[in-house]
Amino acid sequence: MICPKCHNENRYDALTCDFCMAKLPMTKERIEEIKQKRKLEKKAKFSKSMTKLAGLLLGLFVIIGIIVVAYLVRK
Repeated sequence: MICPKCHNENRYDALTCDFCMAKLPMTKERIEEIKQKRKLEKKAKFSKSMTKLAGLLLGLFVIIGIIVVAYLVRK
């Protein structure tokens, strides 16, 4: 969001300008845009978390497999 007073670029969901502290206009379109972007950020964060979880589970299964094979070979 660009500040109408000082033309500084701010985060999309900022309520005031980071530079001059002027209130940024809140129109219905901007409120909807903020909701959409937050929803997209939440989806991306969830997707990233699921990818990490899948990697950790895969690693755990590999370690368990190695332990089982080592146990069977020693026996």
